[in-house]
Amino acid sequence: MALDLRLIRCAHSVAAHRSFNRAAAALGIAQPTLSRSIKQLEQQLGLPLFTRSARGVEPTDFGLMFLKEAESVVAQVADLEQQVSLARGLKTGTVAVGFGPYPAEALAPGCLRRYGAGHPAIGVRVQIDAPDALGRALRTRTVDLVVAEASMLEDDDALEVLARLPEMRAYFLVRAGHPLLSRADVALADVLDYPFVQIARMPPRGLTPLLQRRRQKASSEGVTPFPSIDCPAVPLALNLVLDSDATVMAALSMARTELEHGLLSPLLHEPWMCSNWAIVKLRRRSLGPAAIAMVAELQGAHEEALARDLALCRDWDRRIATRRIGGATSRRAALGTRNGRSAARRG
Repeated sequence: MALDLRLIRCAHSVAAHRSFNRAAAALGIAQPTLSRSIKQLEQQLGLPLFTRSARGVEPTDFGLMFLKEAESVVAQVADLEQQVSLARGLKTGTVAVGFGPYPAEALAPGCLRRYGAGHPAIGVRVQIDAPDALGRALRTRTVDLVVAEASMLEDDDALEVLARLPEMRAYFLVRAGHPLLSRADVALADVLDYPFVQIARMPPRGLTPLLQRRRQKASSEGVTPFPSIDCPAVPLALNLVLDSDATVMAALSMARTELEHGLLSPLLHEPWMCSNWAIVKLRRRSLGPAAIAMVAELQGAHEEALARDLALCRDWDRRIATRRIGGATSRRAALGTRNGRSAARRG
């Protein structure tokens, strides 16, 4: 019985992601197509590979045995394809890149545009996901490179950090007219009194300061959840903030259009609120010329994005300082008026 390598790869991806939807997205195919491929493979084998449960997709006992062998087959073929790519150079091939939600917004457009112009014969496949999912994609050789939060990948012995990208500052952003914008002094605890939109899963280095400074508030229905909303992408998170009193943390360049049109405003930045991105690959897996060229483009795209972001930071830092001074002046004036009226009444 001759097994189709394409079908084996499909089964391997389902096992890695424990979800037909996520596996299909990682493979770049439609979910019904993936389901048909798994059914075809199971018919060839004569035994089921997966069962569906409340926890997701689970391999059967036979599936566990089959997938253990399939993993080594898929890895060997991926390495062989990589060696062929090395031999061919930049004349043909495909490079697969995984982006965390924040780097996807800051780096992907410029990087992919330049890469496509410089290497028109190379295909590019993009996966945008949370850092832990991208780590799994590297281990299963679904992607060649990942750009994501370093602290969630660097302790994995199976992965290797190729380059660390300089920090990009993050701010809490709110809609125009938000109640906190009228206050002269705003502390982190004040910001966290409002619903917080989390983009993907925050790393402990970012989540811990928020939890430590958050005031516990209970409503008639119980303790307010934190974060209030989990969101997979930056544009969706910004839209949620535009239509509510919620807050979100992002670099200013990611909301440049909304800032220019006066729809959003930066509220607060603290020194720990910075990016910590790294370019990561699977350890002991050689990169082909296409992937090496992509690393250079990622670094170049980050340099350009950082320059734009720093210019925005300088501009908005001045505006925030002016806003605070104006608020403090108004507050002193109001206090003086109240004191004057009190003195007049006593007189």
